Amino acid sequence: MKKIYQLKSLLDLVIVFSMIIIGFTLIGLLYGLLTGNLSKWDFSIQGQKIHTVDAALGILIILIAIGYGFFMYSIFQLKKLVTLFIKKEFFTDLSVKTLKAIGVTMLGSSLLIAIPNYLYGIFGNADFKITIASLSPASMIFTFIMALFFIILSSIFKEAKIIKDENELTI
Repeated sequence: MKKIYQLKSLLDLVIVFSMIIIGFTLIGLLYGLLTGNLSKWDFSIQGQKIHTVDAALGILIILIAIGYGFFMYSIFQLKKLVTLFIKKEFFTDLSVKTLKAIGVTMLGSSLLIAIPNYLYGIFGNADFKITIASLSPASMIFTFIMALFFIILSSIFKEAKIIKDENELTI
C-alpha cells in the first residue's frame, strides 16, 4: 500500500508544478497576443516558426489551452481516484464516475491538442509532410489509447460494483 501513497504524492507534485508553469505560460501568451509581439519567443507549430499573430493562431492557442485544461483535470481526477483507493473505496459509484471522467477528459484533451495543431500546420503552410513516428507517451495515439483504457476500466468497475451489490444482498 506504500506505492499508492507515493503515487498520490507524485500526482500532488505534478499538479502544483503544472499549475505554476501553466500560469506563467498563459500570462506570457496573453501578453504576446495582446501586444502582437511573439517575436521574442521561439514559437513553432508543426515545425513552422510563428512570426505573426492572426485569428487562426489565436483560436489554435485557445483550443490547445482548453485541451491542456482537460488534461490537468484528468490528472486531478486521477488524484481523486487514488484518494478513493486509499480509503478502500474501490467499487463505488464515485470511483466509476471518476474513472469515466478521466477517460473522457483525456480523450477530449488529446483531440483538442492534436487536431487543431495538425490543421494549423497543414493550412498555415504550403508544405505538406507526413511523418511516421513510433508510439510514445507524448503521441496523440498513446493518449487516445489511455483514454479508452480508462473508459473501459470504468465499465468494468461498474459491472464489479453491480456484482458486489448483488453479493451483499444475498446472505
